[in-house]
Amino acid sequence: MDSKPRPIESADTASTDGISKELGPVVFTGDDEKRLRWTFRKVDATMLFILICSNMLHAIGPGNLGMAKVAGLEDDIGLHGSDFNVVVSLMYPTSLLFMLPSNLILRRLGARIWLSLICVIWGIINMCMAFAKNKVQFIVLRLLLGAAESGAAPGVLMLITLWYPREMVTSRIALFYSAFPAGAIIGGPIASGIMKITNPRFRSWEWIFFIEGLTTAGFGLLMFLLLADYPDSSWLFRKHEKALLKRRMEQDQAEGGHRAVNRKRLWIHARDPLLYVQSLMFFCASFAPITILTFTAMIVNQMGYSPSAAQAMQAAPGICGFVGMLTSRYYPKWFGSHYLGCLFVAGWIITGSSILLGTVNNSARIFALCALAFGGFGASGIEAGWIMSNAGGPTRSAFSGALNSGIGGLSALSASYIYRNKDAPRYLFGHGMNLFAGLLWVVLGTVAYAIIRYRNHQKATNPANISHLTEDEQIDLENDHPEFRYVA
Repeated sequence: MDSKPRPIESADTASTDGISKELGPVVFTGDDEKRLRWTFRKVDATMLFILICSNMLHAIGPGNLGMAKVAGLEDDIGLHGSDFNVVVSLMYPTSLLFMLPSNLILRRLGARIWLSLICVIWGIINMCMAFAKNKVQFIVLRLLLGAAESGAAPGVLMLITLWYPREMVTSRIALFYSAFPAGAIIGGPIASGIMKITNPRFRSWEWIFFIEGLTTAGFGLLMFLLLADYPDSSWLFRKHEKALLKRRMEQDQAEGGHRAVNRKRLWIHARDPLLYVQSLMFFCASFAPITILTFTAMIVNQMGYSPSAAQAMQAAPGICGFVGMLTSRYYPKWFGSHYLGCLFVAGWIITGSSILLGTVNNSARIFALCALAFGGFGASGIEAGWIMSNAGGPTRSAFSGALNSGIGGLSALSASYIYRNKDAPRYLFGHGMNLFAGLLWVVLGTVAYAIIRYRNHQKATNPANISHLTEDEQIDLENDHPEFRYVA
């Protein structure tokens, strides 16, 4: 019997835990649908909320570095010239180096243990940065910080595909990535408040790293108590809720998340140009968020505002980025496709960058930073949702998440050098790079859309015959299954 890439058959013939089942395709009654919607809301309020909070704490980290700069970090540890850009960038090489091993360990240990451990280690290293007395110590800690957080993003992306069906993936990933601008919203005012601490044990910027690192480590312990690897292993859900989630996920091959990664299929995905085109889109999309998270306080400070005012004003672009990220989950529905949503966010990135290049008016430049944040964070959300929505199975999901995060790490590494001290106060080079990234995003999005349209047309007109394959072999086809359709 042929098997679809998202098997929907159930062998159950009787009701279990009050949930109606019948032989053949899974059928949800009206009551089942209501309970299923409520159960997914509960997933949002528990598992997803925990992941969002964790990501928000991680997102505060890059902002801390920029705010520490305006608080005297460079003078205190002996940074000169482009040393600050080097320090910003150094966590990304180790993040890239350890990303794939970390993701493989995730599948061995499970999300509950590995993601929680990552959060605890991340927090401890941030606390240690408060004790750094010179440039070498700070650089070593930044390298360790990159290694510690390497598996967080790909691990979360994989976890989301195991808890949600494909049509929900884009919106949940957008909610997850909304934690980055949310970190910018709360990070600036919090850092501004921490800087007012007069205890002589630490300098003001040292208090920022110590307090926020301690908070992150403590939250990692909470994650260990509340997270679960799969819906059926979570103590937060009742038996009938687990059964509902399991049956719904069977329709979307999330059940395949329990299957081992298929190495042969992994190499097939590694040769897929669509994955690289979409990941390069993430490369472009990451420039604006890195600008907002790391360099906003520095840019605003060079406009003539005081360090404390510059830190507090980081909240304005952060709010716009948060709104942009949240609304990006609706772009596929509003515009009819991910592609048109990509064009929409590109318009904001290009507009914001152009204004920053063309004017010295402070009000206009603050607005431009807000436009850049709205478009940049929205672009990150919709692209991540687009690539993960086109994962037809666990192997594709694991590779897509790791590749996307890896390319994003390369982007963060590159973006670390575009706002240089020698370019102050206008930073024309940095703004110009954001404009270039927005334009390249449009080109890459158009290429991805063309590839998807072509593949779907080929599947519809020339379907492959897979009747000679076993059921497991048909499931392992993932995106190559003749009934799989890419999301445009």
